[in-house]
Amino acid sequence: MKQLTTYMILFSCVFFWASNFIIGSILINHWEPIVIAIYRLIIIVLFLGCIHWQAIVHVTFTRNDFLLLMIAGILGVAINHYSFYASLQYTSPITAALILACAPIVTSLLNKMIYKEYRNSIFWIGTFISLMGVSLIITKGALLVISIGKGEILSLVTMLSFALFLIIVNHLSLKIPAEAITFYTNLVGLIALTPFGTTILTQKNMPVEFPYWFLLIVSAIIIHGISNLMWNRKMKDIGSTNASLLLNFEPAIAMILSAVFLQQLPTIIQIYGSLLILLGILLCVYYKEIKALSFIKRKAS
Repeated sequence: MKQLTTYMILFSCVFFWASNFIIGSILINHWEPIVIAIYRLIIIVLFLGCIHWQAIVHVTFTRNDFLLLMIAGILGVAINHYSFYASLQYTSPITAALILACAPIVTSLLNKMIYKEYRNSIFWIGTFISLMGVSLIITKGALLVISIGKGEILSLVTMLSFALFLIIVNHLSLKIPAEAITFYTNLVGLIALTPFGTTILTQKNMPVEFPYWFLLIVSAIIIHGISNLMWNRKMKDIGSTNASLLLNFEPAIAMILSAVFLQQLPTIIQIYGSLLILLGILLCVYYKEIKALSFIKRKAS
């Protein structure tokens, strides 16, 4: 029963993360992308500062750690947040969700390049299948013709910046508490973005109706605050591998929410592409288990 509760909590986190694609599509009709990113980061920094104050003020880090925090904040927060909301101006939340779903695979590829981690043939097959799915989506089915829109390019930037962010955070987490990393990277991202948004903030973004302000504030706290906190606390109860499997539901949830709230149904190309991405992700996540299972079957026969 306890494990079932853990799975339900983690699935709820994935549900809220998927809803961010829909909420972002709504918010960009009322604010510029950079303004949404700045407002949300202000809320996130205040929220994290309140609930993790002790972990934040007592942490110490070296000059190298400080540099990595700066890079992570600029790449994984400032650029990531801006490109995420900007992409939703030019592409559908379904396409953005499907492209971002490949972040774990790209992270694994980068780890292979940086740390020379071993990957077997099943992993590479899964990677190829997923990248074919992404190519199918961003080229709208024209694999042999360059037909990539601005929204797809920005979604790729979101995915790549997030993948690099995960690698840096994984390195920093060996020495610095996750709460402190999350707070300081968000703070750096806020500081980096603010100079670019001050003119827009003062000129054209204040006359927005209260329901949209409420959506902006509550979604920031739930999606980036509470969900992240619950995920980090509960993931260890079932293991990172089992937890990562739940992340594969994010594009499907985004499709359902997009159909319900935005009346945007997935295209045939998006459905085919999502199936390829899901298959590739499953092969990449469980490549060790699949290899071991095939070895056992050969031994048995």
